[in-house]
Amino acid sequence: MADDRGFGTRCIHAGEAPDPTTGAHGVPIYQNVTFAFETFSQVEAMRSGERPHFTYSPRGNPTVRCLEAKLANLEGAESAIALNSGMAAISGVLLSVADGGHIIASEQLYDLTRSFLESEFPRFGGSVSFVDLSDRGTIEAAITASTRAIYAEPFSNPLLKVTDVRVLSEITRQRDLTLIVDNTFLSPALLRPIEMGANLVIHSATKYLSGNGQVQGGVVSGSRSFVDPVRERSLLLGTAMSAFAAWVLLSGVHTLPLRMSRHAENAIGLARLLKAHPAVKNVNYPGLPSHTGHTIARDLVGDGEDRFGGMISFTLHGGSGAMAAFIDALALCTIAVSLGDSSTLVWPWHAGNLIRVSVGLEDPRDLLHDFSRALSVLTPVPASDERT
Repeated sequence: MADDRGFGTRCIHAGEAPDPTTGAHGVPIYQNVTFAFETFSQVEAMRSGERPHFTYSPRGNPTVRCLEAKLANLEGAESAIALNSGMAAISGVLLSVADGGHIIASEQLYDLTRSFLESEFPRFGGSVSFVDLSDRGTIEAAITASTRAIYAEPFSNPLLKVTDVRVLSEITRQRDLTLIVDNTFLSPALLRPIEMGANLVIHSATKYLSGNGQVQGGVVSGSRSFVDPVRERSLLLGTAMSAFAAWVLLSGVHTLPLRMSRHAENAIGLARLLKAHPAVKNVNYPGLPSHTGHTIARDLVGDGEDRFGGMISFTLHGGSGAMAAFIDALALCTIAVSLGDSSTLVWPWHAGNLIRVSVGLEDPRDLLHDFSRALSVLTPVPASDERT
């Protein structure tokens, strides 16, 4: 039955209830690995499916199961599985869905996802084509008899290129393919791809679902027919989420809509500052009307300054020397990889002159001041320079 409560209410209450034994408010950490049965007949009832019962944490843990129920609810999915990392979720899905077949993936992806598809996926008999997912003709031309799925990021990492999930859903539905969407950058607070026709949605729970950078995890949501094979493979690969990680994530998700709104509000303010500064060459943020994917992004996530997420990337005039000077001049922001933290994380990308920013929850005035001060150390660029 559909849950007609508001999204913020479901973030707090879905999948949770006072502990039936102790009355504890909030889900306890069931740190134990094995679960006891009272009688042989109880074991038989569990095996027949007559009476569900936990047996062994890698096969299911009460704390983890509560998190899975919550996230399935938030995604509008029938089922969800929580795993011990984002890459466990990504690799588990790709291996389960592709089954030795062909994957069409975005030419712009999280670097470890691309590395997995290029180096490990072929070891299991799979193949991949990296294509521009904004071009329907290119996508359809890449489909072969062995194609199993299309893999996409709605806002790509790290260039924030926008992919229209609705178009991909139409293609996969017509061609009987599976649509896999990594929605880590936006979270279900801003985009719910299953409602747009995606079959499986992946999150690195380490990021926005957690919100604090203190726990690692991954989540896969979808129908049971898609999620169950991933669950079975996770048991064989040993990628189950720990009870403690699930407990931390349950608390983090309570504040997800509030945090995502603040991340996005801070990000649009920072993107505008960067766009207007003469030392900045290019800004990638779908919330800017000048972004090539702005119209599609607005149609996907809705119109509003708190809807476009907290991720920005940009380049500076002056090359790597300017990038180093700028980053070293930051005081409030942290030079660190990853994203979705409550504090702003700035990372110099390993290729080119690109800086990725995971915009945090700081007071906007302080955040803008830190960036303005760091930009002020750079040599101004003549007004005649071409800027995009």
